[in-house]
Amino acid sequence: MHIDQTDEELATITSLLVSSQLIVNDSIEYSAYPDIADSPLYTRVIITLAQALYYDRNLANGQPKGVLLMLDHLDAICLAKGGQINGLK
Repeated sequence: MHIDQTDEELATITSLLVSSQLIVNDSIEYSAYPDIADSPLYTRVIITLAQALYYDRNLANGQPKGVLLMLDHLDAICLAKGGQINGLK
């Protein structure tokens, strides 16, 4: 992303990253499998979602397909390790 490095923009990006991480954590039942944070895919999906939110704060067209695909892969990783995904075992 090519943004001005002003305090306001940096605060916006930080807020979007925190929001994205909360959304991702809730989507994959992070509490059941916290080791997923070690996966590069976990970091990538958070960054990708934050970028989408930066350009479309309401996600008027829904989450990007790439984000959904990465969440599916993280779900599969958690399921393989015995984590609970979306309340299912």
